[in-house]
Amino acid sequence: MQASKALPGARNLSSVIAAASSARVLDLHSLAGESLDDLGYAEQPMFIHPVLNRAIILKHNLRSSDMDRLAPGRFNATKVIFPFDPLDLNLGGQWLFVSHRHFITLLARHLDYTGLPMDRDVAVLKTLDRLPTLDPFLIRESLNRQRIEVARCYYRFTENDKAEMLGFVASEIEALVKLCFGEANANDKRAERLSRLLLANQDSDELEPLRETFRMEAAEFSEAMFSWKAFLYYHWRSRALAPMLKYTLRSMSALRASRHERDELAFVARAKQLLGKAVTKAWSEVRHHLKQYDDAFSSLTAGQNPEAFRQFLVHSPSLFIELGDRVGRLEQVVGFWSDRFGHHNMIGGLPNDVLGGLRDLLQALSLEISSMEPPKLMELASAS
Repeated sequence: MQASKALPGARNLSSVIAAASSARVLDLHSLAGESLDDLGYAEQPMFIHPVLNRAIILKHNLRSSDMDRLAPGRFNATKVIFPFDPLDLNLGGQWLFVSHRHFITLLARHLDYTGLPMDRDVAVLKTLDRLPTLDPFLIRESLNRQRIEVARCYYRFTENDKAEMLGFVASEIEALVKLCFGEANANDKRAERLSRLLLANQDSDELEPLRETFRMEAAEFSEAMFSWKAFLYYHWRSRALAPMLKYTLRSMSALRASRHERDELAFVARAKQLLGKAVTKAWSEVRHHLKQYDDAFSSLTAGQNPEAFRQFLVHSPSLFIELGDRVGRLEQVVGFWSDRFGHHNMIGGLPNDVLGGLRDLLQALSLEISSMEPPKLMELASAS
């Protein structure tokens, strides 16, 4: 277990939470203070151990100094932070990586699990560690598939994300407002109001006209709104991702390695081909899933057919794992490429830096040089 202290000029835990995105930080510390009246919070917790259920969990971009302690071939690691003082996050906290080789020993040393099922908490932590991000929809569907039930209050947006999504969501649902409430005037704020209700952490009685439009019972409607929120969230993230991904693919294509040996040049060319194909395929899958949503939503607003959109929302959670995984991994590729290749595009860069960066990226994406390729290429792909 290591300590994270609040040093002059360093970001403390308060600032980490303040700047958090839903995909990067799972803030159970703040949730604990805001969910005292929610019965589900205590009855279906994210973690059984009460201290772990107040931790701050985040995705940590790996540095070279982390590699010797963690599993290789990763973009990031899952860090669990235990604040020193729950009332003063400025003091920092102790932390551990879920992928540390002695993770379970460290966790048991820090927390007393006498009389508590530690295996269940470990299973949740390992699930979070396998995911590319901590977005609430990806977490929920991943845990549901393992039949680990967690209350809805644990799956929520950060305030930063809600604020940034608001304008996007309002523009998306203006047509729905017209359908439910009639034509809007220039000063109509109903689209913004409905957007805030959709993005809220709890269901609202003000959505009753929408429930009646969908002809749903309360429980079914609540699940449908959760699914709708997920697609709006992934649409919003994909809009920001698209131009960055386009730049990354151009940069990848432009990568040159003029000072390499012949076999190394062949490896660079093959690696670029594999990476470009994998990234393009993943983006195509993202666009396909989002088009399914767009078509269903259009059937509601343009075709005035609530049943088609209703059916889509009811059956859409099965898409969350694939959609969330693809978006998360593409964001990781963009970030990795920017960090390792972005400053000068690695044109004329040191041969070992180019080879190492491509090798790490192939490994993180589980891409392998085929056994049908020349042995030297396979050797370069697996070199340490």
